[in-house]
Amino acid sequence: MSDAPDILKYFHQEPALIEPLTPDHDPDARRRADRSPVPDGPLDDPFDTEEAYRGYLAGTNRADDRVGLTTLRPPDAYVAPLLDALGQGWWGRALAPDTAHALEADEARRILQTPGRTAALVTAERPVAPERMAAVAGDGPRRTLPALQPLLDAAHVVFFPEPAHDGHDWTFFSAHPMRERLVSAFRAHPTDAVRRFVLPHKHARSESKFYFDTWQLTEPSPLPDYIEEV
Repeated sequence: MSDAPDILKYFHQEPALIEPLTPDHDPDARRRADRSPVPDGPLDDPFDTEEAYRGYLAGTNRADDRVGLTTLRPPDAYVAPLLDALGQGWWGRALAPDTAHALEADEARRILQTPGRTAALVTAERPVAPERMAAVAGDGPRRTLPALQPLLDAAHVVFFPEPAHDGHDWTFFSAHPMRERLVSAFRAHPTDAVRRFVLPHKHARSESKFYFDTWQLTEPSPLPDYIEEV
């Protein structure tokens, strides 16, 4: 057991290439020995990637040695800032390719803490057609890509739960930049129970860089300039 603060990491990619959320069903794809870096050049994407912005929220519960954003001991270390950054809006949830429905705001808050069978969580200014949400709830992330752009045309942000070692992380796509809004929301919701770090996705493409908190926070030297604590 440790009394050290939990860790939250927000990786941003703005703008982003729309790519599969994970290479396969591996709960921690970063540990695959054969995973190659994502190229910086254009990929064969199904739509204009310049209009998409991606974020990934991960976390570690250091007291219980559990890995996953949803294992954080104070869930409002990420839920409250997320809701603040997104503002008031409509929420919807896709469970399967043929099942999607609207949500109350309190239900969306609960799902951000415990995704359950959620395939996608959607927030928008006005209601989104169930079939648009259900279209991104395929059996594999690659099958969702052609449907993601039409959904982003109607929605503010689309969240996908990512299996972690324990619990889940969240990845999200937006048609508009989110980094400044979310970082401002983190600062508006300070907490001593969680240390929160923000860094570009391009600096987290290997296991050691993704889990920088397991070794860099124990060293006396300062963190790299690209890692910002908020």
